[in-house]
Parts: sequence; C-alpha cells; structure tokens
Amino acid sequence: MPVRYLFAALLLFAAPSSFAQDAPVEPGQTFTGRVVEVTDGDTFDVRRSIGGAVTIRLRGVDAPESAQSYGTAATRAARQYVGGKSVQVSVEEIGRYGRAVARMEVQGAGLGAMLIRRGLAWHYRQYAPGETEYARLER
Repeated sequence: MPVRYLFAALLLFAAPSSFAQDAPVEPGQTFTGRVVEVTDGDTFDVRRSIGGAVTIRLRGVDAPESAQSYGTAATRAARQYVGGKSVQVSVEEIGRYGRAVARMEVQGAGLGAMLIRRGLAWHYRQYAPGETEYARLER
C-alpha cells in the first residue's frame, strides 16, 4: 500500500475525534476542563476531557468588555489566572445567548471573587442578588 493511502487512512480514523460535535451542558452539571480561550473578563471557552468545548459566562459577575475602560486589564488578569489551566465549573443555568452561566474555580479559588477583589469586575446584582460574597468584596 502506498504511503499516501496509509496517511489518508490514518486521517480518516483520527477525524471523528477532531470533528465531534460539542455535547451540551445542563444546569446543575459540574465538570473539570481546561480554559482554551479567554474572550473577556467574564467569558471563557473551556474544553472538557469528554464532550468538547463549552462557552462559560461567569455567574453574578460583570467585567468590562475588551473595548471599554479596564477591559484589557480585566481580560489580561483573567487570562493570567485561568488561561490554559484546569478549572472546575458548576453550571447554574443556560443564558439567553446559549452560554452556560456558571461559577468557575481554579485550585479551589473562585475567579469571580478574584476579579471583583482586584476591582476588575463588579457584582452583577440583577442576575445574582443573593451573592453576599460578591457584594461584600465590591465595597
């Protein structure tokens, strides 16, 4: 068998894992994954070991968009804190844009609390009114 046919056969066997559709997440689900993209200070893509990637929106936290004041700083801090790292995700709900609204921790520490503590995000009271830790950190 010529080498090019062998190579083509190997590609066909490898392709299903590369093109597998990402499995959806549901409220109440928890999983561990690796942060593969930091969109901004409160939005991330997390790749699960099984099920593919999920876009995560931090619950109860609002960080400035990249083009807003401090947006670059918030994104940079989030990237330093979780970029490429293993995180634990607890899905609370599926938001209106189809993203998983969740809490995210790295080594047991919450990302939302870290951003608020550093002044790079604020407590999103409208969507998490009972989040007392965030309210306390924001003061």
